Order: sequence, then C-alpha cells, then structure tokens
Amino acid sequence: MMASNSSSFSSSVVNSSTGKLVPGERLKGELTTRSPLNVKDGSRYEMYRFSLEAGSIVEIEVDGSFESVLSLYDDEDALLMTDSTVRLRSEEGGDYAVVVSGDSSDSYGPFSISSKNIELNDTGVLVVPGTTSGWLQSEPRSYTFTVSENSAYQIDVVSADFDSVLVMEGPNGYYTENDDGGEDNNARMGDLLVPGEYTLTVGSYEGRQGLFDIKISSLDIQITESDTLSLGSEITGWMSAGSDSYSLEIQEEGEYQIDMRSLSLDSVLVIEGPDGFYAEDDDGGEDYNSRIIETLKPGSYQVTAHRHPESEAHSGVYSLYAGRR
Repeated sequence: MMASNSSSFSSSVVNSSTGKLVPGERLKGELTTRSPLNVKDGSRYEMYRFSLEAGSIVEIEVDGSFESVLSLYDDEDALLMTDSTVRLRSEEGGDYAVVVSGDSSDSYGPFSISSKNIELNDTGVLVVPGTTSGWLQSEPRSYTFTVSENSAYQIDVVSADFDSVLVMEGPNGYYTENDDGGEDNNARMGDLLVPGEYTLTVGSYEGRQGLFDIKISSLDIQITESDTLSLGSEITGWMSAGSDSYSLEIQEEGEYQIDMRSLSLDSVLVIEGPDGFYAEDDDGGEDYNSRIIETLKPGSYQVTAHRHPESEAHSGVYSLYAGRR
C-alpha cells in the first residue's frame, strides 16, 4: 500500500532506528507503555534499520499477539508503503527503516519481525510449462515464450501485491487480455495455441509494484470433434470466440436436463426447438454454470454454448451434458 512522503514517528526515521535488521534473521521485540509514542494516533512503535544492495528484493513480515502494521521508510524519511507484509526492490541500494506499530492505542505485546531476500528466476524468457517469478516496478513487464505444437494452455499471473493485468500476443495477429479471470483479482487466460512465438505482458491495474508469479500449465483435454450432443453422454468443447452450437435429437417427450460447465468461463446456455421452443439460462447450475430443465417434445433441437458478455475469461474449455430426468 503506497503512502505519502510523511512521517508520524520522528524527524529522522532511519537515523533514530534503535535496532538492526539483517535479511534472513528473525528478531523478537515487544510494544509496551515504555515504547516510543506515535503522536498521530497514540499507538506505540519500535524501529529497525537495514541496508540493501542495488537490485536486491526484501520481504519483511511481523507476527505478534496484537494487530500490527509495518511502515517502510527510505533514507530521506519518505514513507514508501504500509502493510502487514512489505516487499521492496532497491533500485540503487541504500539504507532503510521499518517501523512496527500497533493499529490502535491499546495494542501491546510481544512480536517477532523477520526478513528474507527474494531471488528471482526472471530471464525474460518463459519455460512452457513452468513458473517464473518476477518483480513489477513502474512499467509493465514483457516476456516471450515458444509453442512448438498445437496445444491448450492456461496462464496465470498470481500476486499478493497488486491486481494483475495480462496481455498475450502471438502469430497471425493473435491478441487477448485478462484482468480478473483467476482467483483473488489475479489474471488468468486459457486458449488453444498454434506453434509460434508469443509475448506476455504483465501489468498492474492500479499501477502498483510488487512480486508476482507467471504460471504456464498444459491442459490435458480432449476436444470432442462433433457438432452433435447425444443423450446420456458428455462432450468437451473449447470456446475461443463467439459461440458453439450442437444438434440434439429428442425421441420421446419427457423432462430433460442440459448442463454447461466450465472452470474458467461464465457460461450461458440456449436451447431452441420445434414450435418456437426457446429456453435460456445463465447461472442455474452450481457456481457460474448453466442448467436448463425443461419438458421437451420429440424433434430436433439446437443447443448453443455461449459465454456471458461480462465474463473475464474470453476463452476456455467447457463441457455439455444432456440427459433425461
């Protein structure tokens, strides 16, 4: 969480720090009535100073018996960020201070503060499949990877520091992007990719910085090469754009259930048939899956699989099932 360049603790934060924090070590401390007073809100605090080399990344955490906050300062007393866990990449190296404080004037008790250096395997070239850890500073970060054969992949950008945005470009003008297709505001996309060179660009929705992982996973799926949906069987499809339609034959009148399920798409299901029959469903199944239960007369029906227009994922695998109840 970025903050303004102001200090509520002292006129010279780094120089007045009382403890030395070494990355890789854990220190124990305690907030008591004898701890320095934050005049802004009446909370107590303790300070620790540390140094970083140029390009190094540090993560600092605090555990305690009270709700605590970490505040990070540079050697010019500029408040860089406040959070329960702080991560920093030092571009030029220098001296810093971290302040452990309670979230209120009643916050007292023992705590431990630990820090560790974070090593990245970030070369700019992604391994497929594989995971790469990177750091986003002020500008989006671009990577390249190669696909050698037609296959389905899922790509996730996971970060606890920022709301990730992902853009992928590839052969023949291929372009797709995603913001919140994964869990917890993380970006996710999946698609059938043709052989060629691709570029992934990672950005932050709010322009924040921080640590992230890119995970590229091969999807072991068998796409059903048919445009016919048979009763009692399930087919697997891949939606890349628009919608997919399947024919369904009903021999006897009765109550039938048709499901469209997907782990990535917000599915929408439409059924059209004889005598102007029409049925549509968005979230009738579990989660964001679609389910239609209707009495159908004998005849030919068309089952169309859509994705919701506001679905974060624009492409992905889905399954269709039709059966009599």
